[in-house]
Amino acid sequence: MDSNVTLLNFDGAYKSQSFYQNIHYDWLELEVIPNTNLLCEKDNLLLIDEKLIERRQSGIHYLGSGNHHYISYLLQSRIEKPYTLILFDHHTDTLPSPSEELTSCGSWVLASLQHLPMLQKVFIIGVGEGAPQHIPTSVNTKVVTYTENSLQSNFSSITKSIIKNIPTDSVYISIDKDVLDKKDAVTGWDHGTLGLKQMMKMVKAFFRNKDTIGIDVCGEYPVSPTNAYQKQTKDAIEQNDHANGYILELIKKWTGYDNESPVLLHA
Repeated sequence: MDSNVTLLNFDGAYKSQSFYQNIHYDWLELEVIPNTNLLCEKDNLLLIDEKLIERRQSGIHYLGSGNHHYISYLLQSRIEKPYTLILFDHHTDTLPSPSEELTSCGSWVLASLQHLPMLQKVFIIGVGEGAPQHIPTSVNTKVVTYTENSLQSNFSSITKSIIKNIPTDSVYISIDKDVLDKKDAVTGWDHGTLGLKQMMKMVKAFFRNKDTIGIDVCGEYPVSPTNAYQKQTKDAIEQNDHANGYILELIKKWTGYDNESPVLLHA
């Protein structure tokens, strides 16, 4: 996986952060595209896809708030070999779309399983205790969930079990920061209890044992003119900036960035 970084600007979330400012990155301007929050019409999704294709290939994408997590579907649609999706998320995102003409942040995993032939299996890590009930029976043989409570008591054994049971050589990793405890990140959704360092320890294990072909990160706090200057908003931005930077720093180490030959480095 290359270590190029692309930031998708849907709502200005990254304009208030600094984690990317000392690296080479691509900035993809998408604020002008209407009706992309939570739900996205197919025509607009195709337009976003065209803009992604126009840019150089990146291994790391920052997608903005979790309301735009469906962009992960587009990024995975380019994968041309069998792979497994490793999803860190407090929700399963396997709900049926409200319409065939819409893609949503809550339906993109189901759509991926239905329409992306290279996707063999999905491991969803850190979901709420009731979340597995939302997985349709039509895909439940391809989805494995690990709840936030199970991770707290069996973290090491679960990590080993996932690696052992991944059916492909390649993995794609998608991170929604709502899986994290609020001490590590703040989003617009309900949160899990996974620690940031704990999550990245698991990501490191995937890098060591599998070919990681791409990563995306979302879960920014919603910022608007009405809350931009509130202390709660500023604190949330600072926490997310730190989390994004920590994730990026480790990924770049593990892809051998700044080294003459790509090697896996220790965190």
